[in-house]
Amino acid sequence: MTTTTSTDERRATAVRALEHEIGALLRRIRRGLGERAVQVHPDLNATSYMLLSTLAEHGGRRAADLADVFALDKGSVSRVVHQLLELGLIARSPDPADRRASMLTVTDDAVRRLAEVRGSRREHFDDRLDDWEPQEIEDLAKGIGRFNLALSETL
Repeated sequence: MTTTTSTDERRATAVRALEHEIGALLRRIRRGLGERAVQVHPDLNATSYMLLSTLAEHGGRRAADLADVFALDKGSVSRVVHQLLELGLIARSPDPADRRASMLTVTDDAVRRLAEVRGSRREHFDDRLDDWEPQEIEDLAKGIGRFNLALSETL
């Protein structure tokens, strides 16, 4: 029984430590998203940057699809879409599947700006992980991937 209690206590301590580290990581991510947004365009905020990045990574989407992906109300997404259109970072075209709806896609300018920011971010990561062995980086990526998969099954 001591082994079970010890294992349970160790697990509880490990989960608390993981929760703490994820909290710290999320704060860094939020700050980093804001910084990257401004690098893409001085008028962008973190939400606009995330929507723009999603369009760049996954291709054209309807505004309603973006609202679902980010669990945002359609009004919020509409305001972001309007801003991105005004800044020339996305374009709107008729949805081939439903001509009443619009597809949103990134412009060439946005692709270029996002690539510059991504390159800078990768250099930053590479610098910060300079003393890590490639296997350690691979193990971390694999662990985070497994963690994300576990969360996706429960959310």
